[in-house]
Amino acid sequence: MRFLKINKPRQFEYKPRFYDPQKEELEQLKAKYGPIEGESYKRRIDFRSAMKEKKEEKVSKPVPFMKILVFACLAVGLLYILLYFVEKWQ
Repeated sequence: MRFLKINKPRQFEYKPRFYDPQKEELEQLKAKYGPIEGESYKRRIDFRSAMKEKKEEKVSKPVPFMKILVFACLAVGLLYILLYFVEKWQ
């Protein structure tokens, strides 16, 4: 015998407007097997490794001899011009 009658709360009944069978199947697979690593995850890993290899290649590549020769010639030429004009001013 009860003194107070406590009603149970009403149940929420949600009926979706749109049904996507592929999404439903994917959700069931996720629930069954756990999270699935997608292609974007693999692509990100490949991109990182490719960038790392490129950086290492760039660091390990020696400076070409012609580049050093050109900069040395430019430095000597600029030094000659600078000394020539300084001598003219005095």
